[in-house]
Amino acid sequence: MKLNDASQKPLYLQLKQIIKEDISRGIYEAGQKLPPEAEICKTYGVSRITVRRAITDLVEEGILHSQQGKGSYVREIKEKRELISVGSFSDMTTASGKTPSTQILSNVIIEADEKLAAMFKIKRNDPVLNLHRLLFIDNQPFIIETSYFPLEYLPDLEKYIGESSSTYQILKKRYDIEPAFSEKTLEVILATEYESSLFHCDRGTPLYLIDKITYDQKDRPLHYSKSLYLTNKVIFTINTGKRI
Repeated sequence: MKLNDASQKPLYLQLKQIIKEDISRGIYEAGQKLPPEAEICKTYGVSRITVRRAITDLVEEGILHSQQGKGSYVREIKEKRELISVGSFSDMTTASGKTPSTQILSNVIIEADEKLAAMFKIKRNDPVLNLHRLLFIDNQPFIIETSYFPLEYLPDLEKYIGESSSTYQILKKRYDIEPAFSEKTLEVILATEYESSLFHCDRGTPLYLIDKITYDQKDRPLHYSKSLYLTNKVIFTINTGKRI
């Protein structure tokens, strides 16, 4: 397909529009690399200068991103997550019009160490559920989550956890307990070999780590979790309240 030299619209703008349309039609998907400059030049009968200007514009608009020496890629669309929200993963994902799903990696009962005992205000060696899960949005891995629940006031929780169930819904229906507020810390770490295998990314890829303690209506520590997110797939927002 050649561009229209007779058009009043500059060639780089014509090419830019074609690339955007190809992305919207799914010809180029999120994370996919565009063909090399030489191939684009040949396909559309334009110069390298025209190709580079079109790509530069698309990078500035946030549609593409370029890696030095590697080429240009379709930018991933980041999921928005409210950092101070206590809502469940399932509810937030469903509200955004997407489909949540879960893969349980391990579901075991352990004995509380000093840290967990102090956190949950229980005795050392008391039973604690250690739940390790991979959470998906539209079948794409989104969160690696490791959670701890005190079984002193959540007896038999391990029996009710399922891959198709929301943990918060289970707590509400089975125990009449709802999360009321949480304390979180956020930092950036690098993916290990294990984490990169779950996220299908390179080892050393930047990840967000959220450390969280969630409390119930009685101010009891309900659970403690560590959640890992790919930094290129999520953007965190903070809502500090209504406008005055």
